[in-house]
Amino acid sequence: MTEKLTLSSPADLLAYVPHLLGGTPTESFVVLTATAGALGATLRVDAPMDAAPLGFAQTVTSLAAQDENATACYLIVYTDETSTDARFPYAAHVAALGNELATARMPVRKVYLVTSTHWAAYGSTERNPLDQIKDSNANATLTFRGSAPNVDVYNPALLGKWVEPVQVPVRTEETVEEARREWGTVLEGAGMPDRETTRKLAAWFQDTYIRDFLMADIITTNNGVVIDIFLGKFEGRPDWTRVDHAEAIAFELMKAVPEGQRAPMLTLMGWLQWLKGSGTHAERYLKLAVEDVPGYRFAEQLYDLIGSVYIAEVAKNQETAYKRPTS
Repeated sequence: MTEKLTLSSPADLLAYVPHLLGGTPTESFVVLTATAGALGATLRVDAPMDAAPLGFAQTVTSLAAQDENATACYLIVYTDETSTDARFPYAAHVAALGNELATARMPVRKVYLVTSTHWAAYGSTERNPLDQIKDSNANATLTFRGSAPNVDVYNPALLGKWVEPVQVPVRTEETVEEARREWGTVLEGAGMPDRETTRKLAAWFQDTYIRDFLMADIITTNNGVVIDIFLGKFEGRPDWTRVDHAEAIAFELMKAVPEGQRAPMLTLMGWLQWLKGSGTHAERYLKLAVEDVPGYRFAEQLYDLIGSVYIAEVAKNQETAYKRPTS
């Protein structure tokens, strides 16, 4: 979603969230940070349940404040919980969060409530049908562009089980150089690699040392320090078209190998989604990587990093971040 998208109504904003997170949240608080004319980071946390309002609000605000450019935010409460007044579920938590976000100089512009039957401006008596979200211009535009919320883009059964495993190459200086050279050629190309090249690349990704080089080589605006690259610390704005292309290639590589050899590509796709600012998509891919190869260490490490709600440095800076819709 690198093209600019205008969100001109509450239904548009609410339609955008499932496309961003990969599905409609349930029993959740979602905070979307914003600057003048644009959305920033997106944070989803579980509904507070029995958590103390002030502690919950301070925790969420500290996480949202990682977007240092934010000057405002939107809050969406997804719940079927009711109170004495169904218009105000988690009223104390919403009030405390509003106060904390305002203190952090990112006041809440609007609060919305989304249930399994309707949506409304929080606290209002209106009951808007969910079809308004489904039929919104934003949902139609994003669907046309190929985004499909609530659909798992990775289904092992659809990729087939009758693929011969690739042989992991013997690592030498020459094979590392060859792998990086061929990977660079594919990244610079417009289409997908042929079957032979796809299998060769998938084999190289099985070697953890070569894998790290290939992943790092996706980002051309880096300082050469691999750990910084993996943490999303770059010198400038990445070529997001190249990143999108790398993600598409990784999916093609998965088709060329059987289950048990797809974890490196799933980890790559999770990492790229995290760089784009989509922690939910990233966590999904990383979890699938560990399911494909139990104990796959790099995926586990990235999952722990993202699970602590660490936002990639590149996603925090509006000048370098993957483009978001206007607000």
